[in-house]
Amino acid sequence: MAKVDEDKSGLKRFISFGWVYEFVQFVAGSRIYRRKMVEQFIKPFDGCKILDIGCGTGEYVNFLDKACSNYEYYVFDSELNYIERGRELYKDRPEIKLIHQMLTKESINEIGQFDIVLAIGVMHHMSDDVVLSLLQTAKAALKPNGRLITYDPGRYKDENFIETFFANNDRGRNIRAQEDYAKLIKQVFTNYKGFEPQLMYYPCRNIVFECSL
Repeated sequence: MAKVDEDKSGLKRFISFGWVYEFVQFVAGSRIYRRKMVEQFIKPFDGCKILDIGCGTGEYVNFLDKACSNYEYYVFDSELNYIERGRELYKDRPEIKLIHQMLTKESINEIGQFDIVLAIGVMHHMSDDVVLSLLQTAKAALKPNGRLITYDPGRYKDENFIETFFANNDRGRNIRAQEDYAKLIKQVFTNYKGFEPQLMYYPCRNIVFECSL
């Protein structure tokens, strides 16, 4: 899976630091949307094996803990600062494995397949060809009954001020409408559903896909 396409100019470059990333996410209402994502879409279960592609600092752990008591969580991210921050936070949790590298099919051969694969806030950082590579890798990582869950900001015909502001100031350079994400997803997955939930405490939609084999 190739490198992401991000705007790290100006103040955006500081988001690469783990604690800055966590602070920005908190202000943006991350605790609310992560809880809702876990409850409404991720739906972990006891004994499940989860792969998180582009995991940040492993910030979903606290919400997964509340949803199930026994799971394995493999997290991959290309930002070393995020991985180091996550390793510090979860150093006493051997079932949480933070890995600093881009996920490849060779990696999957080493660690096995998963019940749930997450690509949270990832596709809008990628060009179309890199998204297709991501989706193919995610598909290879799924067990026969596994699910891929994606989450990204979107573009909308009836976009409100807040949605426009976040889209215009996001580091990701490839924010798409739901139908444009879907055009890419259907090249890899025949079974998928798209959603535009409002998961924040303010009026802002995001685009979620649930894909299965």
